[in-house]
Amino acid sequence: MSIRMIKETDWDAIMQIQSDAYASHLHEDLTVLQSKWIASPTSCFVFTHADDSVLGYLLAHPWLGNQVPKLGKAVVVDTGYCEVYLHDLAISGDARGLGIASQLINNFIIAMQNVGCQRLLLTAVQDSAPFWQQYGFNCLEHISVCPSYGQGAKLMVLNLQAHSKHQSKPQSK
Repeated sequence: MSIRMIKETDWDAIMQIQSDAYASHLHEDLTVLQSKWIASPTSCFVFTHADDSVLGYLLAHPWLGNQVPKLGKAVVVDTGYCEVYLHDLAISGDARGLGIASQLINNFIIAMQNVGCQRLLLTAVQDSAPFWQQYGFNCLEHISVCPSYGQGAKLMVLNLQAHSKHQSKPQSK
């Protein structure tokens, strides 16, 4: 099993994993998800089995500010890596509980540190804020999130300049 950048042939599996992992109001179409990859292919990863089948994915792209991208809208980005928005992390139902999420997150954090990123942002959906807090993300309670993300969605941030790349991370559920 390994982590690699996304390639064109991964999208059928990514779409299936998204469909299985998220409530229907959070599903985005192929062109919207691909826009994140096109905007920043070096911050989008898959976790693959030995046969190269996709077991999980992480999509992220450069972003500035505390206003989250609108769900369901394509992203066009021409900024550097000072701030990166982690748009999506999902694991195949058959692969949950194997530590894949933790490996994808750790790989992502290190990759972003290596390109000089100072801050990671994400929107915690489906009551996932406690999961993200295990990785050092903190809620930005004073900032409202677009209602399209669903009730209880929270904007979260991880400041990388103070974050050690050697810090041990917990295994995912």
